[in-house]
Amino acid sequence: MKIGVYSNPIKDLNGAVRDAVFAAAEQYGIVAENYTSGERYDFIVSVGGDGTILRIAKDSAKSGIPILGINMGTVGFLTETDPSDISAALQRLKARDYILERRALIDATHDGAHYYALNDIVVRSTSGRMISMEVRVAGEIIDKFTCDGYIACTPTGSTAYSLSAGGSVIGPNTPVIALTPINPHTLRTRPIVVGSFEQIELKNTGLSGAGVYVDGESIGELNSGNSVSITGWDMSALFVRFGKKSFYSRLLDKLNAWSATED
Repeated sequence: MKIGVYSNPIKDLNGAVRDAVFAAAEQYGIVAENYTSGERYDFIVSVGGDGTILRIAKDSAKSGIPILGINMGTVGFLTETDPSDISAALQRLKARDYILERRALIDATHDGAHYYALNDIVVRSTSGRMISMEVRVAGEIIDKFTCDGYIACTPTGSTAYSLSAGGSVIGPNTPVIALTPINPHTLRTRPIVVGSFEQIELKNTGLSGAGVYVDGESIGELNSGNSVSITGWDMSALFVRFGKKSFYSRLLDKLNAWSATED
C-alpha cells in the first residue's frame, strides 16, 4: 500500500502531524511520501481542514484515489479523523476496514476554460459596490437583481458559504445544484435548487466589476456583459469513512461544536 501525504504548512506549522503519519505508515508497512499530483497512490492523506481538501479534490476526482482527511481546521465537514487517531486510522486503511463516500463536483466554464469545484462557484463584487446579475437555467431567465454576489454550490458546498448566505442544507447524495444570492437588494429573491445537469448561466449585467471564484480561488474577472456557465455531476471525489455515522448527525455535531467554541 502506498499513500501520498498532502500537508497544509499553515495548519501543520512544524510538520509534526505529517511526520506522525509517516511514522505510523512505517509501523504498519505502508509506503508513505509527500503527495505529488499525477503519482499513483492507494490513498491521499490530507493534513489540514476542509480548505486543504478542496485543493486536492479535483486530483481525487480525476484519479479515483480516495482522500483520508485529518482535521486540523475549525469545523472539518470533509475530514474523518483527528491527529490523535492517526495510528488507528492507518491501521484500518491497511486492514481495509473503511467505506468510501462519493462527493460530486460541478463544472464552471469561464473564458473558454473549465474549472471544477467540490464546494461552490461564486460570482462576487470586487469594487465594494453591489453588482447587477441575471440568472438563467436551461436558457430560461430565473431572476434579475442587484446583490453582493451569487453562489452555485454542490450538496457538499451547501454547508459552506451558501449556508452562511441563507441557503438550505442538502444531503450529499442529492443530485442537485443550489443557487443562492448573497445579500440581494429585493424582497422576493430566494435560494433555488435545480437539477444536477441543468445548464446555469450567471451574467454580470451592470457596470460594477465582479470576480469568479472556484472553491475560494480566484479564476478571473467577470466584466459587464460577460457570464460564467455552470453544470455538474460528471466527476466525483472519494472520501474514506470509518463509521456509519450519518451526514445529518455529523452536521449537527460539527455545527454545534463550532458554535460553542470559545476564543
